[in-house]
Amino acid sequence: MGGAPGWASGSGPAPQPSPHPAATAAEMQQQVKRLRRAGRLSAALEVSYAGMSAHPRVRSFWASAASLEARFGRVDVALGLLGRALSRWPGNAALLLALGQTRSAAGDLAGAREAFGAALQREPGNAAVLHAWAVAEAAAGGIAAARNLFRSAARADPDMAHTYTAWARLEAAAGDEAAARRVFTEGHTADPRHVPLLHAWALFEAHHDKQSAARRLLGRALELDPRHVPSWMAMGQLEWRQGNASRARHVFEAGLHAVGPCAPLLAALADLELRVKNLRRARELFERLRAVSPRHVPALVAAAQMEHRAGNTARAETLYREATAAAAAGVVRCSEGAEPRPPPGPPPPAGESATASASGSPPGQPAAEGPEAQLQSGPAAAYLEISSWRSQAAHERAVVLHASAQACLKNGDREGAERLLRELEALHPANPFLCHTRGLLAQQEGAVDAAEAWFRRGLASRASRKGALLCYEGLAELLEFLGKKEEARAVWRAGAGAVQPPSSRFLRQAALFEKRERNWAAAAALFADSVRRDPQDYRSWLNWAMLERRQRNWEAAERCFQRGTAVAPGNPFLWYAYASMLTVLRRVPEAREVLRTGTRLCPRSAPLWLEWALMEAAAGDAAAARALFQRGSEVPPSAQHAPLYQAWAAFEEQQGDTAAAAQIAQRAEQLLAASPGGRRAAGTDGAPAASDQAAG
Repeated sequence: MGGAPGWASGSGPAPQPSPHPAATAAEMQQQVKRLRRAGRLSAALEVSYAGMSAHPRVRSFWASAASLEARFGRVDVALGLLGRALSRWPGNAALLLALGQTRSAAGDLAGAREAFGAALQREPGNAAVLHAWAVAEAAAGGIAAARNLFRSAARADPDMAHTYTAWARLEAAAGDEAAARRVFTEGHTADPRHVPLLHAWALFEAHHDKQSAARRLLGRALELDPRHVPSWMAMGQLEWRQGNASRARHVFEAGLHAVGPCAPLLAALADLELRVKNLRRARELFERLRAVSPRHVPALVAAAQMEHRAGNTARAETLYREATAAAAAGVVRCSEGAEPRPPPGPPPPAGESATASASGSPPGQPAAEGPEAQLQSGPAAAYLEISSWRSQAAHERAVVLHASAQACLKNGDREGAERLLRELEALHPANPFLCHTRGLLAQQEGAVDAAEAWFRRGLASRASRKGALLCYEGLAELLEFLGKKEEARAVWRAGAGAVQPPSSRFLRQAALFEKRERNWAAAAALFADSVRRDPQDYRSWLNWAMLERRQRNWEAAERCFQRGTAVAPGNPFLWYAYASMLTVLRRVPEAREVLRTGTRLCPRSAPLWLEWALMEAAAGDAAAARALFQRGSEVPPSAQHAPLYQAWAAFEEQQGDTAAAAQIAQRAEQLLAASPGGRRAAGTDGAPAASDQAAG
C-alpha cells in the first residue's frame, strides 16, 4: 500500500485552518487554496468574503468568492460580484478568468470564450486562462479545441502539473491510452510531488488493469499528502475491486483517522457495508454521516434507497425530502456538506490601486482538480467524467429527482413519478437516467418508437458514464426484443467502445445477449471481462457458472460458483445452484456440505432447506429429510414457501403417512391462496431465478 503516513501513526487529524482578522492577504489566499484543495468549499467561501472585507484591494478574493458561488450554483451572485469587481478593475486577467469559468458553469460557452479571449488579450500566454478555457471546451465536447488549449497552456508554463492532469484525463476519455500515459509522465516530470496528478494517473492505470502501478501511485500520493481524500477513496475502491472487502474497509477507516470526520469517506464506508449486506453497520454510518454533514446529498439518497429496499417506506420518504431540501440549498457534493453562508454586503470602498500580490494569482484550485470534481461519480471513474451539468447544485437536484421518481414507480405511484420526471426533464432534458427510465416506461406501454427515441437521446450524454451505458443497454435490449439481433449486437459493441471503461453490469448484460444467441464463447469472454472489471459482481459469477454448467464444463462452473459464494455468501441462489450441480454430478457429500453452509448463512431461505431435504430423501435418509422439511417450514411468515410444503406432502405420502400428507398439503394451498401471484409469487425468499439475478 505504499506505507502512507497516518495508517499506524496514531496521530490525530491536523487542525483545520480558520480565518483570523489579523491575517495578511497572502496568508488568507493560501488558506483559501488549502480549503478548496481539501474540498471544504463553504469554509473557503467564508475566508474569501473575509478577505474581501479585510483586504478589499486584493482582487483574487473577489475572483475566488465568485468562482465558489458559481460552484454552489449561485451563478447570478457570482456574476454580480465579478461585475462589481470588473467595474473597479476593468480588464484584470484574474477577474476575467473567473468570469469565463462562471459563464462556462452556466452553460454560456460563447460568453466564456469572450471572457477568456479578453483575458488573453490583456495577458497573452497566461497559462491559467488557457487551462480554464481548455476545461470549458472539454465540458462542451470540444475535444480538439481543448487538446490544443491544454498544449498551449503546457508550453506557456511547463511546470503547471494540473494542466497535464486535466489534459491526460481528456486523452483517456477520448480513448487514447498511449497519449494519456505520455501526458501523465510529462506532468509527473514537471512536478513529481503533485498529488492530484498522481491520483488521476492511478485511476487511469487501475482502469487499464495495472493494479500494482495504481497502488504504487496512490501510496506515493498519500505519502506526500496523508489528508488527500480522493486518494484514500481510490485506494479503498482499488482494494474492493480486487475482492478484498476487509482491506477496503481498513483503508477507509485509516483515511478517516488521517483526515478526521469526512463526508466522502464516511459515505464510501457506508456504501461498502451496504454492498456486503451489513445493513445495521451501514445504517449506523449513514446516521453518523448525517450528524457530520446533514446536507450531503449522495449519502441521503443512498440511505433512502437502502431504507426503501428494506421496506421502511416512511423512513425512505423522510430521507428523500431531506435530500431534496439539501439539493435545493445548493450544497456541493463532496464538500463538507455545510450550508454555505449567504453573501455579505459590499466591502467598504477602497482605493483603486492594487497591491502587487493582488494582480495575478488565479483563484484557488482549477475546477478539474479539486476533490469535489474527482469524486463526481466515484473515484473509480472520475477521470472519464467531463461534466456537462450547468452547476453542481443542478446535478444534485437531478440525482434526487430521479431517485425519488424511481421510488414512486416501485411504490406504484405512477402519477408522482411522472411529476418528478417532468421536473427532471425541465432541469436537464438530456439526462441519461431520465432517458433510460422514460425509454423503459414507453416500452412497457408498447410505444417502441418513443422508447427507441428516448434511449438514443441519452447515448451521447457526458453527464454520467453510468447513465449513458444504461441507455446503450436499453436500446440494445429493445432492438433484440424487436428481432433486430445484429443491430442489437452492434449497439452492445458501440456502447463498450464509446464509454470507457464499460461497467461490469453492461458487460454482463452483453454476455447474456450472446448467451441467448447461443454464442457460448463470446458470452464466456464477456463474463470474464465483467468479473475482471468488478470481482465483487456476484451476478456475473452466477450467470457465468450457469453458462459453463449448461456447456457441461463442470470445473469451470465450480470455480465460478466458488468465487460467487465467496463474494456474496448471503445470496441463497448461489448456494442453491451450486449444490444442485453437485447433486447432478452425484457428489452428494460435497453437495451436503454446500447446503449446510448455505443454510447456516441464509437460514431464512426455504428453497435451500427444500433442496437439502429432497437430496436426503433421494439418498434414502427419511429421518434427515423430514427434519430438513421441518426446518424449512420454520422460516418467518414473509419467507414461507409453498413448494416446500407441496414436496413435503408428497414425501409423507410416499412414506405412507397420508394424514400428515393431507395436513401439509392443506398448508401449501393456504399459502398459494394467500399469495396474489399464486404459485409464481410464492416461489422464493431471496432465491430468485437466474434470469432475475441477471437483471439486477
